[in-house]
Amino acid sequence: MDFHYTYKVNTPPDALWAFVTDIPAVGMCIPGAADVTETDGTYTGIVKVRVGPVALGLMGKLRVDSRDDAAMRVSMTGEGADSKVPGNVRVKIDMAVEDAGDGGSNLVVHSDANIMGKLGEFGQGIIKRKTDGIMQEFGRNLTKKVSG
Repeated sequence: MDFHYTYKVNTPPDALWAFVTDIPAVGMCIPGAADVTETDGTYTGIVKVRVGPVALGLMGKLRVDSRDDAAMRVSMTGEGADSKVPGNVRVKIDMAVEDAGDGGSNLVVHSDANIMGKLGEFGQGIIKRKTDGIMQEFGRNLTKKVSG
């Protein structure tokens, strides 16, 4: 499943880039995220989310695959699984900070997610709606953190 989001942030590109590349800080903007830590270049954490009647606690790992500070682009790969519901999530995330031309910035996020096992049986429509809601809240949280 492909997801594309653009967030308008009223902060200069350099400041937004500094925040976006602080993975534990930006990770905490994800609704339900907790315990985001880094060990030897791998980030771990948990995201608690409810999909319909099912509460999930996705334990995950994230790795930065490439980072271009000059172009303000970063690519990451993440995966997570719930201890009770069989299946897992794998996601490739590309983020870029762009100058909005008005003193602010745009954060452009593209992700390609594969949801396998029982987790994938929720249906693409439900998963898409849930992801859109999470990403909208992520954008609000991010904007508050860097603009405030």
